[in-house]
Amino acid sequence: MRIRNQDTIQRLAIALALPVLALVASPAITSSAEPPNETSQETSPVADAASDAVPAPASAETTQPAPDAEEFFTQGRDALFGGQYDWAIELLGQAVAADKTKTSYRLYLARAYRYAGQHEQAATQLDEILKTSPDHVEAGQALAEIHSEAKRFKDVVRVLEPLLKYRHDYLTYHMLAEAQYNLGEHEKARKHYEEAVKLNPDSPSDHYQLGNIYLSGNFFALAAESYQSALRLGLDSAVLHYKLGSAYFNLRNYFGQVTIQTVKSGQPGTISGKWYLIEPVPEGKDVFRCAPEASAAYQIAKALADGIEDRPDIHVLRATIYLNARRYAQAYEMFTKIGDTVPKEDKALFAYYYSQAAFGTGQYDRYLELLQEAIQLDPEAYKSTLVDAYTKVAQQYNQAGQLDRYIEYLAKAVAESPQSALLHHSLGNAYEEALKHDQAVAQWRMVLDLEPEHPQRMQLLNLIGKYQSGLSFSATPAEPPQSEKPKPRNPNPAKPKATKPAAKKQ
Repeated sequence: MRIRNQDTIQRLAIALALPVLALVASPAITSSAEPPNETSQETSPVADAASDAVPAPASAETTQPAPDAEEFFTQGRDALFGGQYDWAIELLGQAVAADKTKTSYRLYLARAYRYAGQHEQAATQLDEILKTSPDHVEAGQALAEIHSEAKRFKDVVRVLEPLLKYRHDYLTYHMLAEAQYNLGEHEKARKHYEEAVKLNPDSPSDHYQLGNIYLSGNFFALAAESYQSALRLGLDSAVLHYKLGSAYFNLRNYFGQVTIQTVKSGQPGTISGKWYLIEPVPEGKDVFRCAPEASAAYQIAKALADGIEDRPDIHVLRATIYLNARRYAQAYEMFTKIGDTVPKEDKALFAYYYSQAAFGTGQYDRYLELLQEAIQLDPEAYKSTLVDAYTKVAQQYNQAGQLDRYIEYLAKAVAESPQSALLHHSLGNAYEEALKHDQAVAQWRMVLDLEPEHPQRMQLLNLIGKYQSGLSFSATPAEPPQSEKPKPRNPNPAKPKATKPAAKKQ
């Protein structure tokens, strides 16, 4: 058909537009509508043209609006708690991409990453949260947990310390204290553990770690209290018993309040319930002197019974408990048994303690021999104890009425410390008692040479005048017998306080 004039063109345009408007306006047209009946509808050139110009209507699926950020988040959260971690990451990632301002979306995405084992991706999301919301405690704690698991303790401190200004939270104090403890910052860790146990007094691990800090700082009473709290709350281990025993030892609580108990088939040196069996009581069968739980002896024995590593230092500590409790025979026997197992670096300390046990059992030569071992191994620590050792042995012989041995060991002390006016005075008095007046006068003169204003100056001058007839003024200090010089050998404790021998009364 040919279009000959303008009116005809306008009529054709109107005819073409009408079917399009009908399609747009009609709600009844859907993708499921049946095609029209070809036999009942006439075709025309206008209809054909309209058919070519208007596209087929879209299906319902293609016209449905895309899900928004909240819908992605809801679906992702459900997938997370349903254990579909990868699907949760995809959905929550879309939620974050759709709305980057929602910290809750990032927090759940970080959780999904953590559950999926992708910790660094989780850390990235948590860092983003803290950049925009530095007071987001939950995100900070989650990030600190990731750093703690990776042993990045400096990062834990960096993340958590600023959060304390926003909330005093137990978990923050706990993780911060743990990180600082691992960094060796014990004073800071102590303060934060103390805050943690205030907020959560039922945490045995916090009490235990606090006890470790107190023990290393020599706050033994506080350490014992913290370890007791950990035990009471159910934390029970051989190492804990050992540390509690160490705290009691340093508090000089060696055996505690000793009581008499009947224990059927009991054995000394073992644990029976709440008692440590020290030794049998001769008067009765199955009757023992016992130490309670609140004692070093009990806790060390408990640690050994519970399978702590069998180390020499534990046995040395146990023997030293007996030594300090003046049970010298048992201590000496224990030291003798473990001597070959003590490592070289601990030999000096061991020899010193061993020597004290020997002294307590009256083995004075053995005492000096073992002390020489300690001096040989660590002269700086133990050389100064030798003078006191000679005077202690001398006093023992004096009390036993053996004047010659008393003089012998006083002379050794003088040779070791020739500048001591006190020792010269004591040796002079001993010589006087042995009727060796010339040697006595020589020692008294040395006292006055060393201390011209000695408190007993006039008394000494009178004694010298009494015995000086025929005495030469060139007397020399007494020499110790060469055959009695102790033999140096090998072991390491705290230096004992030197006790000055009292002057012999005339």
